[in-house]
Amino acid sequence: MNRLGFKTEVFEGDVRLGELDYFPVTAFQNFRFPNNEIRIHHRTYRSERCPPLSILQSISAFNVRCKLDSSLSVEQPLLINLHASCFHEMKTAVAVVGDEELHLVAMPSKRKKFPCFWCYAVPVGLYDACMGMLNLRCLSIVFDLDETLIVANTMKSFEDRIEALRCWLLRESDPLRVQGMSGELKRYLEDRLLLKQFIEMDSVVDSNGKLYQVQMEEVPSLSEQKVLRPVVRLQDRNIVLTRINPEIRDTSVLVKLRPAWEDLRCYLTAKGRKRFEVYVCTMAERDYALEMWRLLDPGAHLIGSKQVFDRVICVKSGSRKSLLNVFHDGMCHPKMAMVIDDRSKVWEDKDQPRVHVVPAFSPYYAPQAETANAVPVLCVARNVACNVRGCFFKEFDENFIQRIAEIFFEDEVVNLPHPPVVSSYLMSEEAPNGNGNAYVPVSEGMGGTEFERRLNQPDDKVSADLVSRPMANSADFRHENSQPTAGMIPNVTGHRSSRPIIPSQKDAISPNHASSNGRDLQNEVGKLNFIPSLSIRMLLEIGRRLSKKVEFRSVVSTSKDLQFSVEVLYTDEKIGFGMGRTRRDAQQLAAENALRSLAEKYVTNMEPLCKAVNRELDDLSLEHENGFLWDEVNPESSELQTEDGLQRESASEASDAETRPLKSNPVNQQNEKRSFPRTPQPVSSKRLKE
Repeated sequence: MNRLGFKTEVFEGDVRLGELDYFPVTAFQNFRFPNNEIRIHHRTYRSERCPPLSILQSISAFNVRCKLDSSLSVEQPLLINLHASCFHEMKTAVAVVGDEELHLVAMPSKRKKFPCFWCYAVPVGLYDACMGMLNLRCLSIVFDLDETLIVANTMKSFEDRIEALRCWLLRESDPLRVQGMSGELKRYLEDRLLLKQFIEMDSVVDSNGKLYQVQMEEVPSLSEQKVLRPVVRLQDRNIVLTRINPEIRDTSVLVKLRPAWEDLRCYLTAKGRKRFEVYVCTMAERDYALEMWRLLDPGAHLIGSKQVFDRVICVKSGSRKSLLNVFHDGMCHPKMAMVIDDRSKVWEDKDQPRVHVVPAFSPYYAPQAETANAVPVLCVARNVACNVRGCFFKEFDENFIQRIAEIFFEDEVVNLPHPPVVSSYLMSEEAPNGNGNAYVPVSEGMGGTEFERRLNQPDDKVSADLVSRPMANSADFRHENSQPTAGMIPNVTGHRSSRPIIPSQKDAISPNHASSNGRDLQNEVGKLNFIPSLSIRMLLEIGRRLSKKVEFRSVVSTSKDLQFSVEVLYTDEKIGFGMGRTRRDAQQLAAENALRSLAEKYVTNMEPLCKAVNRELDDLSLEHENGFLWDEVNPESSELQTEDGLQRESASEASDAETRPLKSNPVNQQNEKRSFPRTPQPVSSKRLKE
C-alpha cells in the first residue's frame, strides 16, 4: 500500500491495461480486490438514456466499495481509453467475483485527472436487467391469483358450500340474511350444474340454452411432448371451465375471472409498449397456478411462454412471500416493483409497503361488490399502477438523473441523491375489518381432526396436492385487514368475504370464531382519517361514557334499490337499523334510529349525559376537525370517508396519468391504512388462520 491507497493491476481478458490505486469508502474499509487484481470480464451494453451511475444507485444505493485513480506520473493509454469509452458510451467495465458483479463506473473529475472510477457491487445479472427496464421506462408488477384475480371451485368445494348454506338457512330467522343466503345458494347451484356438465359430457349449456363444446388448448410444457387441455370459455360471464390434469376428470374446476381484468391486462401491454414486467406469486400448487395464469393470459402477452416457468412463483405454504424470492433470477430489484394482492400480511415486512391491496373477489357472496363502485376494483388497480409508474419516472427523469449528472469523482459517496422507490407512491393502507355474526364458510374437503389441525395452523393459501388429493379445495381463514386502493373508502363494518378457492385448504369454523369485537384493532383507531357524523359520534360517546359496547354491523341486503344495510348493537342488543345507497348513508340512518331508541328507553338515565355531550358537540366545527373522539371511535364504525375519492381515469386517460402524481394525505402515507368498501361478507376462510 502506498500513501494514497492500495495498488491493483487491471486486466481485460489477458491484456494488462495498467495500474490503479483504490481507496475503500468508509462503509467498506476492509474491501480488497482478489489478489490485488481487477479482471474485467466484460463491458455492459450501451445504456440508451440512463447514465450508469443512475442505474447502479437505483438498484444498489450507496454501495460504492471504493474509488480508483492513478498516481503514476506516466500516462496509461489503455486505462484512459477504457475510461473514455465507458464514459461516452454509458457503459461499465465488469469484474465478476463470486455471485457479485463489480462495476467500474467512469466518473468525471473536477481536477481533470483521468482515468478515475467508482466501483459498485451488485448481484450478477441485476444491472443488465434493470438497465433495460429503466431505459424503457418499465417497472415490475407481481400478481397474486386466488381471490385477487380469480375464484375457482371444484365439485367438492361446491357441494361443501351448498351444504353449509342450507344448514345456515335452517337456523337463520332474519329475513334479510335469509334473502342474502338464498341468493348465494342459487349462484352456487347454477355454477355447480355447469361444472357437472363439463365433467360428465365435455360440454355445457348456459341459462339461455346455448351449447358450448370443449376446445382442446395447448399448454406450455417443459417437456417436448405436446399437452392439450379441455377448456370451455363463457366469455360473457367471465367463466372458464378447465381440467388441471387432462386425464383426471375430478380435477375439473370452474374459474371465475375478476371483472375488468382485461382493462388492466391491456394497459400493461397497450400498443406494444411494455409498461411492466409481469410476475405471479402464489401459495397455490404449481400445476394449478400455471393453468390459472394461462387462463388469464391466454396469448402469453404478459409473460412469454418461455418465461412463464420462471415467473410464476409458488411459495411453500406457511412461509411468507418475498420479492427477493420472486426475483431470484436477478431480473429486477424490489425497489422497482409493486404487488397486487388481496392481503399484505402474507408478504415479508419489508415488502408490505410495495403491496397494493385490493378487496377479495367474492362473486358468490357479493356479486354486486365489483359493480357497486363507479370504478371496478381492477380498474382502480390499473390507475394505481399507472400513477405509480408515472410518479416514479417523473422523479427519476426530472430530479434524480439531473442530480446524478452533478456528481464528480471527488465528491463524497454519502452526498449521492436517493433514488425513487415504488413504495413512495403506493398508499399502503390497512383497515380494520368488521365483526358481524354472519354465517361463515364451511369446511371444503376437511373435517374432524383435520379441521382442528388446519384451524390452528398459521398457513396462508395452502397448496392442494393434485397428486395424492387432486383437487382438495380450500380457503384459509384469516383475521386479516384489507388494504384499499387510492381514493376508495374503507369498509370496516361488513362481514369478511367468503372465499371458495382451489389452492388453499378451507377449514370449518364455529360461529363463535366468526365474531370479533375489534379489540385487537383499537390501537389502529388513532390512525383513521375520517370525520364521523354528529349522530354517530354522539352514539359512540354515550357508549364510551357508560362503558357500553357500540357496534355497527353490516347485514345482508340484496335489494336492488337499497344495497347497504347496517344495524347498531348496544351491548349486543339491536337498537337501530338503517338502509341506504352507500354504507355511510346506512350507518348514518342506523345511528339516528339508535339514538331515538335510546332516548325512548333510557331517557331518564341518559338525560344528564346527553346534555353534556350536546354541549361538547355544539362547540365542534366540522370544517376545523381537530381529532375529537378519534381516539374513541370504534374501528368497526370507521367506514366514513368520502365515497367517491378515487381518481377516476378512463382508458384513454391512463397514459396521461403516468406523469401525474397521486394526491395522497401525508398521514395516510405514514400510517397503516384502511380498506376498500365492499358488500358485507361472511368471515373469510383465508383470513381466520392469520
